[in-house]
Amino acid sequence: MFTPDFQITAALTKLLMNIEASRQAVSSLPITVPVLTSLRESARLTSTHYFTQIEGNRLTQEQVEEVLRGGTFPH
Repeated sequence: MFTPDFQITAALTKLLMNIEASRQAVSSLPITVPVLTSLRESARLTSTHYFTQIEGNRLTQEQVEEVLRGGTFPH
């Protein structure tokens, strides 16, 4: 049987309640198609940038964005 090695303190409870309040606030926001598209594009750009850095690529985030938009690097 799993027995976690932590105690739920007043401070931890307060932090969890703050997280839940923030989650509720965000979940009630209207997300339009343009906002959703922008968030997806930002996530794609950021993840591509970091994945290429892991592989040893030294392009900046702006340079990766240029390549993803159809450009080439170096110019």
